[in-house]
Amino acid sequence: MSEGIRFVRRCAVASAALIACVVASPAARAEDPGRGETALALVSLSAGVAAWGREARDPIALIVAAEIRSRVTVRSIERRPEQSGEAGAEPTATADVTVDALLAEAVALSKGDGTVAALADDVKASARKGLVQGAGASRATVRAAGSDWYRRLKFEGARYAEAYVELSGPGTVSMSVFDDKGNLVCRDTNPASVAYCGWMPSTTATFDVRVENRGNGAVPYRLFTN
Repeated sequence: MSEGIRFVRRCAVASAALIACVVASPAARAEDPGRGETALALVSLSAGVAAWGREARDPIALIVAAEIRSRVTVRSIERRPEQSGEAGAEPTATADVTVDALLAEAVALSKGDGTVAALADDVKASARKGLVQGAGASRATVRAAGSDWYRRLKFEGARYAEAYVELSGPGTVSMSVFDDKGNLVCRDTNPASVAYCGWMPSTTATFDVRVENRGNGAVPYRLFTN
């Protein structure tokens, strides 16, 4: 059985998961040549599908989220932001969203359903590490009512640039990107547990990324860039 057929069969188990699968498919992503097949677009999509699955208590949606995330290789990098805000108690950290964590969550939510367990095993066995490469992630904690600034991050010209924030604890953040002249390039201002910005630099240049927390508690997160 081909890899494509396996993917369709996994998605066809439930209608909601099928919708997510169509959005994540190569054919659908090709309709958006800017961000469609980029690493962080897939990571962001995975988070959205997982959030829907948790709310709907649908283990198949979590399987699909894991399938999407399995397509991306993420490497750890070190970055230290300029920080402002109120110092306070250590934030409550939760586990990062990973393929294995999503699959385990799906199996637990299904309460031992054999079909879900088999699908989880299938995703583990067919995970295509490195299909979409180039995502680097660093960890930080943005203070209460504060901002983290990442200065002079370099992005290549004529290549779709991305920055994505995913929280590792309770809270909400927003994100903005500025060019080297201080002009706003991209903004995701809706406070949420994730934030995404994508843009197309005309030439290789540096950009500043700002992660904002307007809540009353510090928030741990990971910043992904390509």
